[in-house]
Amino acid sequence: MRKIRLWLLVVCCLLLVVSCSMAELTFYLIDNFESGSTSKWFPFGSIDVSAVANPLAKAKDLVAESCGSYMLKIKGSASDWYVGGIGTDLMIDASFYKRLQMDIYGSALGGKLRIELYDEDNGNNQIETDKNWQPLYDDKWAVEIPILGPGFTRISVPFTAFTLDNPGKGDGIWNPATKNGSSGLTRMQIVFVAKEKTGKVDVGLDNVLLTY
Repeated sequence: MRKIRLWLLVVCCLLLVVSCSMAELTFYLIDNFESGSTSKWFPFGSIDVSAVANPLAKAKDLVAESCGSYMLKIKGSASDWYVGGIGTDLMIDASFYKRLQMDIYGSALGGKLRIELYDEDNGNNQIETDKNWQPLYDDKWAVEIPILGPGFTRISVPFTAFTLDNPGKGDGIWNPATKNGSSGLTRMQIVFVAKEKTGKVDVGLDNVLLTY
């Protein structure tokens, strides 16, 4: 009887370890801004970036309730539709994941996000760029997402929706794994585009993560 109990205890412990390991692989949190800091992100262009308190939802809103206390607020004015952007260096193995998810707090100004993912191909753990900030030897993958009206919208974009933005530079294959000297998914950038040529953007981001 004691052997059976011991065996059951061992099985339960193994199941707990496996469950915890699977939970770790379920998602990779890039940033939820709960630190109140923007230091993980580098801005470029004509934008103002700050961590601000999330607005209280006026009605039942499961997305808003999951957004914690802070979000990243981006404001700016456009020149030929382009406002600016933010980026962060990741250098992670993203081969376990299938999609990018984030919560977007829109405004009446509208506009769109251009999300860019960089997988490193030439094995030197960096993204070399030309004078126009285009990768010379690595792949850049991009997708555009509209900014909807006021309130939170959760987007979940499969990596298969991203298209190669710089053909002929890297190997042209989505391979965000850290192997053969590669730093995998090395960088992420989000570019903000106004609805009008000289318009403005006012948008918030929260819960930026990779998941299945």
